[in-house]
Amino acid sequence: MKKFTQLMRGCLSVVVAFFCLLTGNVGMADTVPLADIEVTGVVTFKDDGSPLPGASVLLKGSPNTGTITDANGKFRINVPEDATLVISYIGYIAQEIKLNKRTTLTVALDADAQQLSEVVVTSFGIARDRKTLGYGVSELKTEQLTKAPTTDITNSLAGKVAGVQVTGAGGGFAGSNVTIRGFSTFTGSNQPLYVVNGIPLDNSNGGGASNGTNSVNTGVVNSSRISDINPQDIESISVLKGAAATVLYGSRAASGVILITTKKGKKGTNKQISFSTNTAVGTVSRFPKFQNQYAQGSNGTYANNVAGSWGPLIQGQTVTNWFGNQETLQAYPDNVQDILQNSISSQNDLSFSGASDKYDYRVSYGNAYETALVPNNKLSRNNLTVNAGTQLTSKFRINTAFTYTNNVSDRTQSGNQGANPLWRGIYTPRSYDLTNAPFQDAVGGQLWFAAEDQPYWSINHIKNHQEVNRFYGNINLKYDITDWLQADLKVGSDVFTYTTKGFDDKGVRSNANTASAGAGGVLDRTEMTRNLNSYFTVTANRKLTSDLHLTATVGNEIISNYNSFLQDIGLGIVVAGFDNVKNFLTFNPTSAITKQRTVGFFGDVVFDYKTWLSVNAKARNDFASTLAPGNQSIFYPAVAVSFVPTEAFTSLKSKVLTSAKIRANVGEVGKGATPYVINTYYGKASASDGLGSTAVNFPFNGLAGYTYDNGTGNPNLTPEFTREVELGAELAFFNGRLSIDGSVYRRDSRNLIFSVPVPSTSGFSSLVTNAGKLSTKGIELLVTGNIIEKENFSWESSLNFTSFKSIVEELAPGVTSISIGGFTSPNIRLVPGEQYGQIWSNGYQRNAQGQMLIGSNGLPKPTTAVQRVGNPNPKYTMGFSNTFNYKGLSLSFLFDFKYKGDQLSRTIGDLRINGVSAETAELPRFNADGTPNKAYVFDGVLDDGSKNNIGVTAQQYFSLQGKYVAWEGYVLDATYLKLREANLTYKLPTSIVGGSKFIKSLQVSVYGRNLFIYAPNYPDLDPEQNLLGVSNARGLEFGITPTARLIGGSIRAIF
Repeated sequence: MKKFTQLMRGCLSVVVAFFCLLTGNVGMADTVPLADIEVTGVVTFKDDGSPLPGASVLLKGSPNTGTITDANGKFRINVPEDATLVISYIGYIAQEIKLNKRTTLTVALDADAQQLSEVVVTSFGIARDRKTLGYGVSELKTEQLTKAPTTDITNSLAGKVAGVQVTGAGGGFAGSNVTIRGFSTFTGSNQPLYVVNGIPLDNSNGGGASNGTNSVNTGVVNSSRISDINPQDIESISVLKGAAATVLYGSRAASGVILITTKKGKKGTNKQISFSTNTAVGTVSRFPKFQNQYAQGSNGTYANNVAGSWGPLIQGQTVTNWFGNQETLQAYPDNVQDILQNSISSQNDLSFSGASDKYDYRVSYGNAYETALVPNNKLSRNNLTVNAGTQLTSKFRINTAFTYTNNVSDRTQSGNQGANPLWRGIYTPRSYDLTNAPFQDAVGGQLWFAAEDQPYWSINHIKNHQEVNRFYGNINLKYDITDWLQADLKVGSDVFTYTTKGFDDKGVRSNANTASAGAGGVLDRTEMTRNLNSYFTVTANRKLTSDLHLTATVGNEIISNYNSFLQDIGLGIVVAGFDNVKNFLTFNPTSAITKQRTVGFFGDVVFDYKTWLSVNAKARNDFASTLAPGNQSIFYPAVAVSFVPTEAFTSLKSKVLTSAKIRANVGEVGKGATPYVINTYYGKASASDGLGSTAVNFPFNGLAGYTYDNGTGNPNLTPEFTREVELGAELAFFNGRLSIDGSVYRRDSRNLIFSVPVPSTSGFSSLVTNAGKLSTKGIELLVTGNIIEKENFSWESSLNFTSFKSIVEELAPGVTSISIGGFTSPNIRLVPGEQYGQIWSNGYQRNAQGQMLIGSNGLPKPTTAVQRVGNPNPKYTMGFSNTFNYKGLSLSFLFDFKYKGDQLSRTIGDLRINGVSAETAELPRFNADGTPNKAYVFDGVLDDGSKNNIGVTAQQYFSLQGKYVAWEGYVLDATYLKLREANLTYKLPTSIVGGSKFIKSLQVSVYGRNLFIYAPNYPDLDPEQNLLGVSNARGLEFGITPTARLIGGSIRAIF
C-alpha cells in the first residue's frame, strides 16, 4: 500500500502543479464567489501527517461550490456559516464536517481499504497486489516501528508479527535473535536474510560469528550488525515467511527474508525539513528481592571470607571484617543495586527531502547515544543516509541509496565468568559494604574476599572497545524498453571494518577478554568485510486476453563475499594500566581470509485471471563456490496460487462478509556449505606428552611444523534443502472493519550439513557431512479490527498468534545427539524425536511413578548421567496491540505474551544457594533456642517407598547438596506477559502551529518500553534473556545483565 500511496501522491502533485501553472496562481487555489463566512483549513494524510495536495473541498448540496487544497494541503473557501463541507480524495475515506460557525479546520484523511488494492513489495523489489499473493507476507510501517524507539530495529519486531520470534541476549546494546517459522537447519544460521533497498546486508555479530554458535565463558555480548541501521530512516519492513515467498533469493533465504525499505522524498513535499529527538531513561525492570536479616557466613556463624549469607541474625554485633577492621554488623540493602546506574538512550535526526515528477531526494543525519545499566557501557552511532532518484527521460530512471555508519561502543564483560560485574556481584553478602569498601590498593591490585573479580574493579580495569565503520548502498538503473517491458539493473555493496580492543589489566582473575590468568592481556582485532551484489532483471507486463494478464520476470544475480581479520593477543603485562601491545611479554598473532561467490539465475511468472485467480510459478538456480564443482548447482522451485471467491462469485459478498481469499503454495529452498569445509587443511603443529602438557611448539629451532586439523573436509557435500507447504486464508468482514489472516504450514529440511564424529583410527575426530532431517509444523493467525471509527474518535486493535513445533527427525547413523550450545552440563542438544534445542543436564533420581528419590539425609539424589530436563520452546506466543485516537491525541500499547518454554537460570540458583534472596529467609533460620530450624522437607519418597518426612535447614535445602545438587533444580517455567511498548502522542492542531510560516506539523510523545513484566514462575529476572545470545541455542541464563525499563519523550517537527 505504501508504494501505491506514494504513486498516488506523486500523481496529485503533478496535477496540482499543472493546475497552478494554468491559473497562474502558486498560492491558494481559486475559490467560488464569496458567501457568508470565510473558512480556512489544512488537509493531511492520516498515516504520517504530511500535507495532502489536490483534495476536494465541496459545499454539501452545491457541487459547483468548492475548491481544492494547494501543495501545502491548505484551502480557503467562502460558505454559509451553518454549511457542511465534504472533503475527499481518491482512494481515501471522505469526511463530512458540519461547520457550526467554525472558521478553521484540520482534517486528516484515512486510506480506504475498499478502494485501494494494497501493493506489497516482494523479492527484488517486485510489487504485487496483496490479493494476488499466494503466500504470507507481513508488513510494518515506520509508525509501528518507532513508537517506542530503540537503537536496534530487531527489538522493534517483538510481538508485532505472527510467525516471528525475537529473543534478547541481555546486556547493554546486545543483539536479538530473530527466527521466522521456527528452525530449518542444525548448526548453521536460522536467522533471516536482511535486504535493505534490494541489497542484502551482513548481519554477523562480531568476530565473524554469523552462524549458530556463541561463546559463553569469555568476552562481551556483541551487537548484530543490523543495529547499524537507523530505525528513523526506515519507511517499512516486509517479512517474507515461507519458501514460496523467499525462493528467488536463493540459498541465503532458507530461514526467511526481512525486506527493509528506507524513506525517500515524497511528491508534494518539496523542500521539507524534518527534525525529531527522543530521550529515555532506563531503570531496572526486574531485580532480585534480597533478605536483609542474616549476615555473611555459614551455618549461623559469621565468616568474612565466604560468599554466602548464611551467617548469624544481624543484631548489631561487633565483628572483624575482611579488611581486618572492627565494625558493627548491619545489612546493606542496596549494595548490589548500587553497582548499577540509570541508563540513557537518546536519538536526534535531521532530514531534508523533496520530490517532483522528475526527481526525488532525501538526505538524513542521525545520532544515537546510549548508556547501559552497568557503568562504562556506552554506544554512539552516527548515520548519514542519501536516497535520491531522477527521471532522466520518459523511459530511463536512475536511483541511488547509500548509508555511512560509524558505530562506537564500550562494553563490560558478560556471561558465565567472574569478570562479569554481576556474575559474582549479584550475590554479594548482605552485610558487606560493597558500595563504600575499597576495591583496589595503591597500585591497582584487587581488594576482594572472593576468587572472582571485584565488580567495581572489573568495571574500571577490564575494557572492551569496538568501532564499526560501514558503507552500504546501491545504484539502480531502470529502463522502459516498451510500454510493457522493463529492464532493471541494481549494483550494491556492503563494506565495513570492525575493530576490537580488549584489555585485561594486571591482576585480572577471570577469563575476561584474553583468559590471561592474572598476568593481564590485550586483544587487538581488525576485521574487514566486503560484500558485493548485483542483479539484472527484465520484466514483462502484458494483457494476453481481456481476462488474462501475464507478469514475467527473468533475472541474474552475482554475489561476492570477502572477509579477513588480523588479530594479536598479548599476554603478561609489564606496566599495569597501559594497554599498548608493546607492553606485553608474549604475542599470539592470527589471521584468516574467507572468500565465496554465488551466481544465480531466476524466473518468476504470474498469470492473473480476471480479479479472482492468480497462479505464480518461480524458480532459481544457484551455483555456489563453497561446494565442489560437481555439486555446486542448487535448484529451487515454487508454485503459489491465490483464489478470491468473493470476486469469482459476487453473491458471496454481504453486509457481513466483505472479501475472502484462499492461498496455497509449495516451495523448496536450499543452503550451501560454509566456506572451506570440503577440503582438509593444515594447522600449526605441537607435540604433547600425552598427559595434557605441550612439550614442543612450532616453529621449533627455526623449523616450521604443520599437521592436519582434527576435522576432515568432505568434497562430496551437497546442499541442504527445505521444502515447505502452506495453506492460508484472508477474510474481511463488515466493510473491512474486521479482518482475519491465518496460515498453517509444514516445513521439512533434509541433507542438513553438520559435523559428526569419526573413528580415531582415521586420524581425525570429526567429518562434516550431509545427514539428518528436521520438520516444523506451525500455525499463524492475525486478527485486526477497527472497533470504533468516528469523526473524532477511533479504536484499532490487532492480535497475532504463533505456534510451531520443530522436531529433530533424525541425525547421522550412530549419532545420538549433538550439542549446539552451553557446557558439558548443562547444554542445549538436538536429539532424534525431540523438539529442537532441548536442555540437557544431570537431574533428580526418580522412581517409576516420577517421584523424587530422597536419601536418608533428607536431600535429593542426583543422576550421574545427563538427561532432558527442560524444553525452552514456547507452546505459543501472542502479541496484542491497541491504538486509540481522539482528535490530535493518540494512545497505543503492545502486550507480548509467551506461554510455557523452560529456562535454566544460574543466577536465580546462585541467589538462593548463597542465601541472599528473600525467599531463603521466608521462614526463620533458627529456633528460639538458637538451634537450626529444620522446616524444609523435599517432596519425594525415601528408599523404602515411604513419603519423605525428614526436615532440613534452609541452607541445606537451597545448597548444592539440596535443591541444586542437579542442574534440573535451576530449570524454571519462563511464561511471561509483557507490556512491551506504550505511547501517548499529541499532534498540535493547525490553530496552534498553522500560523507559523515555518512549522507545518508538530507532535510530542511520551513512551515506554518493558514497562511491566509478569512472570509468575520465574522470579527476580526477565525470563526473555539468553546467555547464548544470537545463536540457535536458547534456554540458558548465566549472569545476564537485567533488562531496562525505559520511559522517555520525543518531539517531531516538519518544516
